[in-house]
Amino acid sequence: MKKKRLIIASLILVLFLLIIGLIITLLKNPAPSFDTVDQELEYLVSEAVKNGNTARSCVLSVMKGDGSYQWTGAAGIAHGKGQIPIARETPFYIASITKLYTATAIMKLFEDKRISLDDPMSKYLPDELIKGIHKYKGKDYSKEINIRQLLSHKSGIADYYSEEAKNGKSLFDIFVEDPERLWTVDETINRARNDLEPNFEPGTDASYSDTNFQLLGKIIETVTGKQLHDVYEDFFFRPLGLKHTWLVGHANSQFSRTVAPADIVYNDMIITKTRSNGSYWADGGIVSTAEDGIQFLKALNEGRIVSKATLEIMHQWNKIEFPLQYGFGTMYFKLPPVISAIIKVPPVWGHSGSTGSFLYHSKALNLYLSGTINQVDANSTAFRLMIKAMLAFRSKIQGQQTRED
Repeated sequence: MKKKRLIIASLILVLFLLIIGLIITLLKNPAPSFDTVDQELEYLVSEAVKNGNTARSCVLSVMKGDGSYQWTGAAGIAHGKGQIPIARETPFYIASITKLYTATAIMKLFEDKRISLDDPMSKYLPDELIKGIHKYKGKDYSKEINIRQLLSHKSGIADYYSEEAKNGKSLFDIFVEDPERLWTVDETINRARNDLEPNFEPGTDASYSDTNFQLLGKIIETVTGKQLHDVYEDFFFRPLGLKHTWLVGHANSQFSRTVAPADIVYNDMIITKTRSNGSYWADGGIVSTAEDGIQFLKALNEGRIVSKATLEIMHQWNKIEFPLQYGFGTMYFKLPPVISAIIKVPPVWGHSGSTGSFLYHSKALNLYLSGTINQVDANSTAFRLMIKAMLAFRSKIQGQQTRED
């Protein structure tokens, strides 16, 4: 746990410095002048992959809430060593944005009175799956952890994915070393129990853990009597017409069976194969497109999936990792007041993924932003892209509408 906190602290410092760098760049070296916001957004996407920059590929989609403005662009290489360019309709691994879908499925079950947020997970999950997953200071809390704590990362259960075991390796490290190995969801949960230690007594703190959402996926299957991919299909994909969205390993259309998601890069290595090793599931297994992502988030924000009152419950924010706060499967990103006062970027809510994916809504701008850079451990680049896109939108579109009014 100590090592994980040091890693998180380092990432926070890096992100903070990159934000400061962004401010300096904007003040000293503004982007070229553009006549339209389309031109500026095209420039931002192209710059993200230009001359060996952080991203090998980039997709960005921007949509005004009333539908009066929408733009999607892409640049870079989708597959291989340069033969196949990425396009606006190229699907990509949305990684932990999947948690937003999983949490919304749980909240639909809550609205339908099929579960209570205060139900212990032991009400729905077999003893052999959860027994001993949270033994902290001599006490086993495994049967006391409730759905609310899983949703908000307040369970204290170790993160099977990013935390290091006694051998000094995280499961992600093992994935990269042996991309051919297949895993089961139960194995990821077992790792949290057998190889890692809980982080705190349930409900006393918050710490991001993919294991929480694997367990929530299991709860969804128990309550519905259906497999998770079918629940996603019934709750979201079919009703919203998300024809380019599916759970890994469960292609649901001719498109998903014939079009491969964009490659994922890590330290100059293509590690795409790891994304289909069986481990990425309720915590990070969905494939989608930028435009499908916006359709989902817009429906959620407008009360067309769960009620707006339920969405407010999902937005009970807790501090988790600066500058992010966490609700129920939802992230809240707000720059510190001193920085925000300089560049005037409003808060956004939604979710990010470890592959550089992002899906957010700005209430102040009535704006949705979705996309990816398909690069592991480069979330700061994705956030900078979002910030620049919001600044471009505000100065061109919102500024124009203000003048017209």
